[in-house]
Amino acid sequence: MTTKYDDKILELTGNWKFTNDIVRKIGGDKSAIVETLKILENIGYLQTKPDKNKLVYKKNDDVQSEFNFLKMMEVFESNQKIEINFIKQIPTIMKFDGIRLREKGLNLLEHIQDDVDRAYLVMLRIDHHEKIKILTSKVAHERKKILETYIHKILNFLLNKYSEKPIRIAIQKYFQNNGMKFEFNF
Repeated sequence: MTTKYDDKILELTGNWKFTNDIVRKIGGDKSAIVETLKILENIGYLQTKPDKNKLVYKKNDDVQSEFNFLKMMEVFESNQKIEINFIKQIPTIMKFDGIRLREKGLNLLEHIQDDVDRAYLVMLRIDHHEKIKILTSKVAHERKKILETYIHKILNFLLNKYSEKPIRIAIQKYFQNNGMKFEFNF
């Protein structure tokens, strides 16, 4: 979904940029780019400030405060609850042929993939801050453990709900084929 815009946004926001400037330079779906901007702000990768009646964005290289980390996790967990409810409502994510995924199933897996990718993105940033010693090892370890628990919860719920072998194979193939590679410069 929106993760394809993350690296482009971070490249462009070395200096303060208006939303429309970012959308124009990236090109693509404006609503998806705006959603990505909000998510990157939420996970601490962007900072915002008002400029007249608009927001401007800039890449944030500072360590995420404990308050902001917990606030981010609240949003992650809120999204996770929505996904878990959606999983509960869908009896199967496979089409009747037992080979292909249904559209609702694909959408669900896309949302889960996006959330997992963003959690890993935060973990990469935590590792970076720990390496340059602006985040203690203890705090970094605690935050990574919280993020790993978050990731395992949704994946385990998904696999427990759809425990049939053909569905598990389809889920595994989806995540293997759609795994994001993060190549961010810190």
